[in-house]
Amino acid sequence: MSYLKMHYRNFTIEDFLADDFFQEWVLRPDTESNVFWQNWIRENPDKKALIEQAVAIVYNNHFPEQWSAQERSEMWKNIQQQLIPADVTRPQVFRLTGRKIWLAAASLVFILGSIGILFQQSGMKETSTSFGQIKKITLADGSIVTLNSNSRLRYAADFLGTNEREIWVDGEAFFEVKKRIVHAKKIPFTVHANDLSIQVLGTAFNVTNRRGTVNVALEHGAVKVIDKKNKDNSVLLKPGESATQSDGHPTLTKEKVAVEDYSSWKNKVIVFRKKSLVEISEMMKDLYGMQVVIDNPALEKETFTGSFPSDSSQVLFQKLEKMFPMEVTRNGDEYHLK
Repeated sequence: MSYLKMHYRNFTIEDFLADDFFQEWVLRPDTESNVFWQNWIRENPDKKALIEQAVAIVYNNHFPEQWSAQERSEMWKNIQQQLIPADVTRPQVFRLTGRKIWLAAASLVFILGSIGILFQQSGMKETSTSFGQIKKITLADGSIVTLNSNSRLRYAADFLGTNEREIWVDGEAFFEVKKRIVHAKKIPFTVHANDLSIQVLGTAFNVTNRRGTVNVALEHGAVKVIDKKNKDNSVLLKPGESATQSDGHPTLTKEKVAVEDYSSWKNKVIVFRKKSLVEISEMMKDLYGMQVVIDNPALEKETFTGSFPSDSSQVLFQKLEKMFPMEVTRNGDEYHLK
């Protein structure tokens, strides 16, 4: 690994885009690669912007066909030739056949996608967390966002220079929103999660946006949850209420809840209340990247109520073994419930 760290030090963006280990981390991250790249960026802070640009291009322009390092390098040279105008005055004619035609076409798609990404991100800030990590972000207006594991937050770089404070969240985050008044006018704060907009002025609430389901749980204050595709599909939440929308059930569902069950993670405690083992296995994958396999079908209907410290997932498995007639075994990155 120490060789790799030195190896990447002099990489250009072209080198990162052609590197298999880097692409594998962006497209199929695991605990080992996350730790490696987080440490590398921490040790090479001057390369952070370059890495972010390379990540955006790889993530948003992944082709289904597998390209060799030589082909990707050739593609990038084609892109550079298109992005940097040649200092020539007469037109040139290129004859492309077979594989080169496909390579040129793919390069054009790559160019258009990359330009769009860089333009979109030029005025945006983004922060994210890896598996098992919790991060607290203080926004320019004094609002505080606590970002849960395996989550991402995006907002305008000029956050205070707009008429509306807007945030986009993937994963899970807890918001403590400060009221902002400019020239006697209240500046709204809006959180976007899939098709939903959560409109607030000053409040605290939890937003979960994972696997096609969005949930908003309100701790205090008031929020309005609006479906952007159907404005009539909206609810006003009071403290102690939550709203949920899923791909299979687009109509917003409101119910009374114990909000601490939804937001306890920010205090490094994970709480389950009558959660099925199937739901728990999905949450462990979301939060820790763990593959939890239920080998005994009878266990799928079992529910669990309890808690465990978020930085010690093994405590959960110990509790499950005590509560149910099961054995938890580990096989590489997989945990099997038998």
